[in-house]
Amino acid sequence: MKTLLAGLAAAACVAAPACAKPKDADEAAILAVIQGFFHGLGSQNGTAMETALLPDAMLTAQRVGPDGEVKLSRRPGGVFIDSVEGQSGLDEKMWDPVVMRRGPIAVVWAPYEFQLQGKTTHCGIDVFDMVKVEGTWKIAHLMWTQEPDACGELKGKRR
Repeated sequence: MKTLLAGLAAAACVAAPACAKPKDADEAAILAVIQGFFHGLGSQNGTAMETALLPDAMLTAQRVGPDGEVKLSRRPGGVFIDSVEGQSGLDEKMWDPVVMRRGPIAVVWAPYEFQLQGKTTHCGIDVFDMVKVEGTWKIAHLMWTQEPDACGELKGKRR
């Protein structure tokens, strides 16, 4: 199983620009869970997204509106999945993930780009709070900034 997860993380790194090589099997597994969530988003596979999340996971978005006002929204993972299931053309890619882990908890911080129908709509920072439950890493909380004008800055800082 660890070999499979390491392979998934390595494959995700090939697809994601400037992805750092995982330091160990746990880090590879953590990144594989996140990539599985992104794959579920892009393939409209609610089950894949649900598999990556704890049953009571929360998602928090901080959006910058056209007027510059910051809007915060929070919703349970299931509500988020219902809202994106059936929407085609969604694609999210992260790069340069920073994984901090101690025992069964981890945090992943990474810049990302979001595309709709092949066109970039925004970039931002994803932050995943991860927990290891019964030997499997899961997303406990996902929060992100949604910044329509940040792509140039964030892409320019790639490692």
